Amino acid sequence: MFRSLYVTYRYGGLMGRYDAAFRLDMITDLLAVFARREAAAKAALAEFPVQRGVEYGPDAAHRLNLFVPDRVSGAPVQMFIHGGFWKSLDADLFSFLAPGFVPQGVILAVIDYPLMPETRMDGVVEACRLAAQWLHGHIARYGGDPGRIHLSGNSAGGHLVAELVVDPALQGLVRGGTAISGIYDLAPVADSFQNDDLRLTSREVATFSPLVRPEAPDVPMVVAVGGHETAEFKRQSAAYASKAGTTSMVIAETDHLTILLDAVADPASNLNRAMHDQMKAG
Repeated sequence: MFRSLYVTYRYGGLMGRYDAAFRLDMITDLLAVFARREAAAKAALAEFPVQRGVEYGPDAAHRLNLFVPDRVSGAPVQMFIHGGFWKSLDADLFSFLAPGFVPQGVILAVIDYPLMPETRMDGVVEACRLAAQWLHGHIARYGGDPGRIHLSGNSAGGHLVAELVVDPALQGLVRGGTAISGIYDLAPVADSFQNDDLRLTSREVATFSPLVRPEAPDVPMVVAVGGHETAEFKRQSAAYASKAGTTSMVIAETDHLTILLDAVADPASNLNRAMHDQMKAG
């Protein structure tokens, strides 16, 4: 439970051109934010009904946590894909999102997936695809509507949302997506210290970079980035939003971490409301 956060974001390797773009240890209250998120996650796990470790595929990491509101029928489903640069963190940590959805009658599915470099990007994307397909086939038994599945994710999870909304295997299954602080061009990541662990190949960079592929999502998209994020995250979010036919929401007074805790998880925030508006429309 709660795979390490800090090692994902601190500088610790060879110098790369984009090191500063993907370093978050410059956030002055970084450790305090980590502690606040972990406390909120533990509180949500204690407060909300949850089924943890539900199997959606054959791998040991093919697991998800289902937060199901009481007495729901035909509820929309929000499948959340966590970040961590595809190589760290877990679903339990992101349980703090529950207050933004469960009290409003939304089923929240927070998924785990195999991590790099033990698996490759193909395996990560395949796992997320399997999770969405599992939800479509099984969520009715939990009171969910298989025709109202929406995807969301942050950072690497935002990237994975961008991958899934153009996945031919999911066409007609996913009704909308929310990509938060996503990475849509992998080339800068490959030229940063993050690649010391990831070891992205040239094929992975070319194949899994939504900004350099011709496909554009044909489902409604919400794209957001924190106002205090690095210029590279803002650049990529704006470019991807344009490709998706929308405008990147810049959430003031949030960074790469607090945009989830202080916006997505908060029913009063513009970002949370945009996600609910998308679900109501679809």
